[in-house]
Amino acid sequence: MLEEDATVLIALDPDFPVQDVQKIAERVSASGTLVPGFIPPEAGLLAFEALVYAAYVDRTATVILPDRNIVSRMARAARDGVVHPADRPTQAAIDLMALAQAMDWLIEPSIAFHELAHREGNSTANEELGWFRAADHGQARAWIDVALRRSARLATIKPGPPTAMDMAAPIHRYRCNYAVALKVALLELDTDKAPLARAEALLEWMVSDFIVAGPAAIFAAMFLSPRASRGGMIKQLKSFDRTRALAGVRNAAWDITHLSDFVRRAKTTDFEKERIIFATADQALAQLAHLLFLDDEHLHGFERQLAAAVMPWWGKDAVMIAKFIANAVGSAEERLPPGATLGVKDYVGHQIELGENAVATAWPRG
Repeated sequence: MLEEDATVLIALDPDFPVQDVQKIAERVSASGTLVPGFIPPEAGLLAFEALVYAAYVDRTATVILPDRNIVSRMARAARDGVVHPADRPTQAAIDLMALAQAMDWLIEPSIAFHELAHREGNSTANEELGWFRAADHGQARAWIDVALRRSARLATIKPGPPTAMDMAAPIHRYRCNYAVALKVALLELDTDKAPLARAEALLEWMVSDFIVAGPAAIFAAMFLSPRASRGGMIKQLKSFDRTRALAGVRNAAWDITHLSDFVRRAKTTDFEKERIIFATADQALAQLAHLLFLDDEHLHGFERQLAAAVMPWWGKDAVMIAKFIANAVGSAEERLPPGATLGVKDYVGHQIELGENAVATAWPRG
């Protein structure tokens, strides 16, 4: 064990591109793309000294959980090259891949490919997975050159071997989040209720009829707020084409699933061995991800922190929203899970069916 005031000297390979990596790390940091599932070092999550110390002294593995848009852009850059200047999400994806390869980080994209398969089928998802594997195959300098616009594409590259994985198979975590997202959507369409009443109704339903899912509750706290920019969170909800509205709800459910998977992994992983980081170019999603790690083990402390965090969206009602969520969490810990409805074998599926029918037939107003 090192003494508190000890000096550590680390000798990097003479060919290690220090300045390039520093520049890319600074750009990734400024972009707000990464959300750590741990308390970052005082120097900063992506300070070069912190990166080197974690890799070569602590020898801690870093695992990146990217959302679908980040992964798809990584695969597309490998397949088609990049047109500079790239759009913001594409540049974020390229920078992240370059940094990950330079620092030997692991990228774990499983939820992203389940989402793609669910939307576009196994064939499309498996093809893109092949290109992602090609992209993620030890070529740090090539990615650095693309990130810094010295090159528009990687050297000769071939997709990884095809797979026949059934990534479109239902994921329980997603199905639960979809049921909640449908309820959130339906409440948003209920213009007879004020925003605070909608949020209270959601939490009451979670306690009485479903599960209290933290990431879904936080998502709803932002989406149902009077100051939220809702368009990007559940797309096309008020479209007259109700199939488009349902597609928007499914997309939101995947966003929540990325968040819930991030929380699960971060809270169950041994921090001394592995550090989990979520990656997204979606600023609203990144903001939500930060809220999932309020640092207090007691409900009263959590409630105070949450109230302060949601103040920009709820104003004076932030205290009530935090109380609703904290009370729901406390109630869920003390009660048995809701029992299955008589004659219903798939309770989650039953809730999904009820929610889809309600959203599909709800005529949007306003």
